Amino acid sequence: MFSWTKTLDQYETFRISPGDSNKFVLLVDGVRLGRELEEPAASFMMAIEIFDPGGRTPINVHEVAFEHFFVLAGEGRAFLDDFAVALVPGAHLVVPPKTVHYIVNQGVGRLYLLTSMIPDEGFSTLIRAGIPDALDAEDEAVIRHAVKAVDR
Repeated sequence: MFSWTKTLDQYETFRISPGDSNKFVLLVDGVRLGRELEEPAASFMMAIEIFDPGGRTPINVHEVAFEHFFVLAGEGRAFLDDFAVALVPGAHLVVPPKTVHYIVNQGVGRLYLLTSMIPDEGFSTLIRAGIPDALDAEDEAVIRHAVKAVDR
């Protein structure tokens, strides 16, 4: 039986490019998962995406992947094709393939999203090719609080 576990001190964190205002705490690397399962098509990516105040993603689109966002903390807005939706704690959003989209942190603090891509569509590789970063005390506190809320 396959099992893959990590603890907070084992998480790897990356920014895709220098100067990016968001970073990814890689929870599930879809490429590695696909190799472990010997089934590349079964791969998916999951990360905690952390946006600095005023941070945003570039406008992007995925050819075959569904992208899912669940708001852990903070406030933002997602822009999809011709409409926008508020991102507040507890909200979630599924972005279908071929949907042009981007996310903006509109809150005063950081925005924390649980982000997944199904299938991975190379996103884990893009993240890993980025710049290693780290969690600070604020990030760790928010993640620990989110875990406690789930355990209740």
